[in-house]
Amino acid sequence: MFQIFRGNHEAGQAEGEKPRGIRLRPVGIVVATLAAIGAYTGVILNNISELERERHDFAELQARKILLSFETHTIRLFDLADLYLRSARHFVEQEGGDHLGRFLDRIAPPRSGLYSSTLTVLDRRGRVTFSSNPALIRGADLSDQPVFLHFRNAARDDLLIGAANHSTVGDQQYFHVARPLLNGKELAGIVMLDVHSSQIAAFYRDMTLGPNSSAAIFSLDRKLIARQPPPVADAAPMGSLQIWSDAEARAEGRFRKRSLLDGVERTFLYKRLADHPLVVVIGFADSDLAAGLDGAKRSEIVETTLFTLTALAFAFLVLVMEGRNRRLAEAERASRATAELLERSNADLERFAYVASHDLKTPLRVITGYAQMLDRRYRDKLDEEANEYIAFLTAGTKRMYRLITDLLHYSRINSQAKPLQPVSAARAADIAVSNLKAVIEESGATVTVGGLPTILADESQLSSLFQNLLGNAIKYRHPERKPDIRIEAVRLSGTIWRMAVKDNGIGLEPEHFERIFVIFQRLHADSAYEGTGIGLALCQRIVTRLGGRIWVESKPGEGSTFFFTARDASGD
Repeated sequence: MFQIFRGNHEAGQAEGEKPRGIRLRPVGIVVATLAAIGAYTGVILNNISELERERHDFAELQARKILLSFETHTIRLFDLADLYLRSARHFVEQEGGDHLGRFLDRIAPPRSGLYSSTLTVLDRRGRVTFSSNPALIRGADLSDQPVFLHFRNAARDDLLIGAANHSTVGDQQYFHVARPLLNGKELAGIVMLDVHSSQIAAFYRDMTLGPNSSAAIFSLDRKLIARQPPPVADAAPMGSLQIWSDAEARAEGRFRKRSLLDGVERTFLYKRLADHPLVVVIGFADSDLAAGLDGAKRSEIVETTLFTLTALAFAFLVLVMEGRNRRLAEAERASRATAELLERSNADLERFAYVASHDLKTPLRVITGYAQMLDRRYRDKLDEEANEYIAFLTAGTKRMYRLITDLLHYSRINSQAKPLQPVSAARAADIAVSNLKAVIEESGATVTVGGLPTILADESQLSSLFQNLLGNAIKYRHPERKPDIRIEAVRLSGTIWRMAVKDNGIGLEPEHFERIFVIFQRLHADSAYEGTGIGLALCQRIVTRLGGRIWVESKPGEGSTFFFTARDASGD
C-alpha cells in the first residue's frame, strides 16, 4: 500500500501528469474506510438489539422464578391466616367471645408478623362483640360491611378474602380474612382478621426485577386484594384489566401492556392459585430494562466512536503516507541524497502504520469474536458463562483504548516535545508520585526519593518516565511483601548523572533485559498483569531524547533496578 513511485515517466505520459494509481488510491481508501465504519456501526446496532432481547428474556426468566415464590408465599399467608381464624373461632365457641383477650395473650398467630393485631368478632346482627382494635367499640354496627353481607346472604363455612381498602398509602392498605360462626346452618356471627397489604411488601422488596416492578394479588371476582407498590389515586377499575380475559381462559400466562393502575409499561406474568380463588401477578417494567442497558449502550457507543476515530486516523495516516510517497518521488528525481533521507523517514512511518494497524485490530477481533460467541451459544439464554464473555468484550475495549493512548504518547516523544531545559528531577519525581498516589496507597507501597539533581530535560516527559518506572515497580510487586521503591542519583562525571529506580518486586531473568525495551514486547499474559508493552519502550525513547541510555539489573525474586543517564543542567 505504501509504495514509493520512482524513476522517469513512462513513454507518452505528459510531463506533470500523475499516475492513475495515485489519483484513484485516495478515493478508494476513503470509500473503504467509510464502508468499514458503516459495517461496524451496523454490527454494534445489532449487538444492542440482541442485548435488549437477551435482557428481556433474562428478566422474564427471573420473573417466572419470583412468581413461583410469590405463589408459595401467598398460599402460606392465607393458610396461616385461616389456621389462626379457626383457632380463634374454636376458642369463641368453647369459652365465649368475652374472653378472647386471654386467647390473644396466650396464642400468637403463626408467623405473627404477617398480620395486624386486629382480631374482630361480630354477632349475627353485625355488631361488634369483641375487637383488639381500641377504635372499634363494643356494639359498633358493621352490618353494612361487605364481609358481613357475604355471610348473611350465604351462611356457609368458607374462608372469605375481602378486597383491599381504597388507600393509596402503602402502610394504610389492608384487607379482611374472615370465617363465619355457625349455629347449625344459621349464622351466629363472624370472626375476622385484618391483614395489611404491606405484608407482601417484604416479599416485593426482595424482588430483583427493578424499581418499577410490581407484585399483586387479585380475587377471581375482579377485586384487588393487595399490591406493591399501591395503585395511584386515579387507578382504572379492576374490570378493565387485561388479566381477567387471560386468566379466565388459562390458569397461567403472560401479557405485556401499560398498567392501568399506575401507567407503567410492563410485562406481566400471572398464575391462578389452586387452593384459593386468587390470581398472583408479577410485572417487570420496560423502563427498568432500558435503564439496565444504559451502561452497555454507552459502552457500545464508546466502542463505535473509538473504532470510527481509529479508522479515520488510520485512513488519514494512509493518505498522509500517499502524499509523502509522491513528495519522495519528486524529491528523489531531484536528488538521490534527499531521496535516501526521505525513504528512511517513509520506512519509519510505514513500520509505525503497520504496527499500529496490526495491534489496533486485535481488540476489535476480541470484541467481534466474543460477540459472535454470545450470539451463537446464548441466543435464548443468559448465564454466568455469558457474563464472562461480556467481561472479555469490556477488557478488549479497554486494551484497545490503552494501546491507542500509549501509541499516541510514543509517537509524540519527538514530534510534540518541548525543548530541553534545566528541570528539577526531584520535582518531576514528586509529580509522578502524586499521580500514582491512589495506586501507592492501595498497594501499601513505600516510595523514598533521595537527593536528585537538576538536569536537561522536558519536565512532562521526565515525570512520565518516573511514573512508568514507579508504576511497573508497583505492578510487578512480590506477592509476599509490600513494595519498597527508592529513587536515587549518582554523579558519574562532571556532566553526567545516573538515576536509579530500585524495587523489591518479582525481578526478571537476564535473557529478558534487552527484550523488555522493545515496543509491544511483554513477558506476562494479560490475565496476570495488565499492560500494552509500550511503557518501557516509551521510557527508552524519552531517555534517548535526553541524550542518555537506559538499562536494567535484576535478580528473579529479589527485585529490579532501572538505571538511566542524563546530562547535568550546567554541562554542555
